[in-house]
Amino acid sequence: MKDLAAKYPDLITMESIGESYIKKNNPRPSDYGNNMRYDLPPGYDIYAFNVTAANSARQSSEKGKMLITSGVHAREWAPPELNARFIEMLVEGYSTNADITWILEHNEIHAILYVNPDGRAISEKYPDSYWRKNLNPKGCGNGVDLNRNLDFMWGDTNGSSNDPCADDYHGPSANSEPETQAVVAYAKSLFPEGQRKDDPENEMNQAFGEDITGVYIDIHASGGYVYYPWGHKDAKSPDDEALQALGRKINYFNGYKLWAGSQPDFMYETSGDYSDYMYGALGVASFGYEIGDDFQQDCSLFEDEIVPINLPSLIYAAKIAMKPYKEVKGPDVLEFNARLLNGQLRVSAKASDSKMVNSINGFPDHSSGSQIIKAVHLYLDVHPDDYQEGDDNKWDMEVVDDNWDTNEETVGLAVPTTGLSSGRHTVYVQAVDSRGYKGPVSSQFIDIPQNSNLRGSH
Repeated sequence: MKDLAAKYPDLITMESIGESYIKKNNPRPSDYGNNMRYDLPPGYDIYAFNVTAANSARQSSEKGKMLITSGVHAREWAPPELNARFIEMLVEGYSTNADITWILEHNEIHAILYVNPDGRAISEKYPDSYWRKNLNPKGCGNGVDLNRNLDFMWGDTNGSSNDPCADDYHGPSANSEPETQAVVAYAKSLFPEGQRKDDPENEMNQAFGEDITGVYIDIHASGGYVYYPWGHKDAKSPDDEALQALGRKINYFNGYKLWAGSQPDFMYETSGDYSDYMYGALGVASFGYEIGDDFQQDCSLFEDEIVPINLPSLIYAAKIAMKPYKEVKGPDVLEFNARLLNGQLRVSAKASDSKMVNSINGFPDHSSGSQIIKAVHLYLDVHPDDYQEGDDNKWDMEVVDDNWDTNEETVGLAVPTTGLSSGRHTVYVQAVDSRGYKGPVSSQFIDIPQNSNLRGSH
């Protein structure tokens, strides 16, 4: 990751945001009593990576924020690698992939690969230990479960344990662990203070509404689940329409079961975890993955299945980082194609309000997927969020069957390229449904070989 930051200094920066338990506290082996049978690691910094286009017109305060954590549980080996692969995909795709290019110009993707580096060191050196927690010796000599240590529903023994020897021991107090403190402080620096509640636990039944910003993802292993709040109880959150839509659309890519309150595949309660905290305390659209089928995942399944089905889902989440609760309810653009033919820019697409959100077999249709497609807008060289009427090119695409009357429509448009400057251009499309929700933006590069005159019809 350091090499990647050195290779792409205008796209990725890294910083230490805190220290692991051992580095901060320097415990002695004798502090662990008879429960520590392994050599202690030296302790480590906890690093965060910020992936964004430094040369974009937007300042940091104007960009959407997405935070991805992994390596919370030490024995889950694949999550940090998937997190790293996503970062590699972003920096290597900038300027060659149109979607990745605008994502990094409009958003910041923050990643913490190893929340629990002490535990990871034990797990790697002693695989048979299946080490899960951090290295706080007060946890019966085998640490605190960092995914039960957050200050939202902390100490609820329906989803954690008071027993220091238990795998899900929540620690001596909320946010007691330096690893937890580092992630919480970093998250608070990213997501707006104004969207937080004054008393999160007592106000948990009040919806945050659709104007919040920010996406949080925590990657774990294993089992093939996508989860979202609530996790501490088998009940819907007040923003369930948006969060469930997000979970369903992630399922469209990876086929994972929904582990969330009120869903058939809700497995068990988890109190004081990262996902509930990021939503309940900070207001962001929060969810997580349980990837693969093993803690120590074999490489072939990781390469052949886990990476291909999950990287596109992370791209989807990155697209909606600025307005997640609104855009996830909007229609998605599928089968988008832009090409040059006979002096024209020809664009075709299929827009669907239902396909991605209703992709789970056996599940009832979702409320956000039943709206009629009312329009699909085409933009040239300006992202829809930056469009200025009168200055930029925008067209209304034409529905193939002449009627905007279903929740899935095929559209197209041919635009003359006469007078358009030669070189690379970017084509953006965005669909709108009958409730007025605009879906995620899709884009493609198009290379114009000759000059032409192109005028928009606004």
